[in-house]
Amino acid sequence: MKVALQLYTVRDQMARDWKKTLERVAAAGYRAVEFAGNPFMSAPAGELKKFLETIGLKPVSAHVSYRDLKSDPERVLSYAAELGLSFVVAEPDVRWVASERDAAKLAEEMSEVGREVSKRGMRYAMHNHAVQFERLVGGRPVYWLIAELTDPRYVYFQPDVYWIKYAGHDPVEVIERLRGRCPLVHLKDMKDERTREMAEIGEGVIDFAKIVEAGSRAGVEWYIVEHDHPPGDSVESARKMLNYLKSRFGEDP
Repeated sequence: MKVALQLYTVRDQMARDWKKTLERVAAAGYRAVEFAGNPFMSAPAGELKKFLETIGLKPVSAHVSYRDLKSDPERVLSYAAELGLSFVVAEPDVRWVASERDAAKLAEEMSEVGREVSKRGMRYAMHNHAVQFERLVGGRPVYWLIAELTDPRYVYFQPDVYWIKYAGHDPVEVIERLRGRCPLVHLKDMKDERTREMAEIGEGVIDFAKIVEAGSRAGVEWYIVEHDHPPGDSVESARKMLNYLKSRFGEDP
């Protein structure tokens, strides 16, 4: 399996010294990363790309503001393209969606965003939290309305297995239903179903073997490690989670 680190996991250290932190991430065994904030859009793209090449990290994707992507796509996408990203990930606000008509309007907008991303040789994917599954229209999660109404040529998905389970759904079923449209998956663990607290991968109740099996069938390209509040040193936590995944599933060269 191909594994990347969502740099939100180590944002405490990125804020202090992003170059040193990225060097530590590479030393921990990661070969790819997903950005979320600094230094994406703050350091010159050419400089950042060269630095990543030097330390052996591939920039796979970045989480960006959906509002920024919609209002100023050229600024965001020109930077992403220069950096060499394969994916741009943005999560629209779905709390205003109260009808199928609203969902169709949002889906049309997202399809246009995805079309703009594709013009620059990248793919647009939507990440989820719990809200997309908890928000119901006609008794159905908004998530599935978006999946059905968006243009599959331009809109992909990045299922977050923790937030799917948090909302009471099965991440394996979600990945299966998104076959061909979920090139990225966020891997997080849940301590238990009572507290629903986040845990380091391998120390909770989420069945990653079934998730990876489903991902293989669904065409997942990258599994992206994330922990919102890692215990202790965040880079060491990231290392521990990567080692768990390597020991269970191996890693593509």
